[in-house]
Amino acid sequence: MLINKAATRSWAATDFPGIERSLFRNTEHGGRASFVRLAAGSRFPRHTHQGGEEVVVIAGRVSIGGVDLDAGDYLHTDAGEEHDVVALSDAVIFVSSQKPTPLVE
Repeated sequence: MLINKAATRSWAATDFPGIERSLFRNTEHGGRASFVRLAAGSRFPRHTHQGGEEVVVIAGRVSIGGVDLDAGDYLHTDAGEEHDVVALSDAVIFVSSQKPTPLVE
């Protein structure tokens, strides 16, 4: 059993300004499950999915591949699909990917 309590959650900066990650776990195939915190206006570049990915918007508003999503919205990406992520407001999203997602740009 793996537990990640909100009260003791830690955040780490990413290579992208305004974006932080709280990693829950890495998968056996190179994917991961994590919360991603995005400051309004920040952008995670276009990337390709080698496996499926699930995203749930926990708070705020984001645009993923040009589709605006609000708190509570869900998105599934199949292997081979590409998209970027833009924070339309301060936001937190849950991301679970089966495999790595290399950048396109």
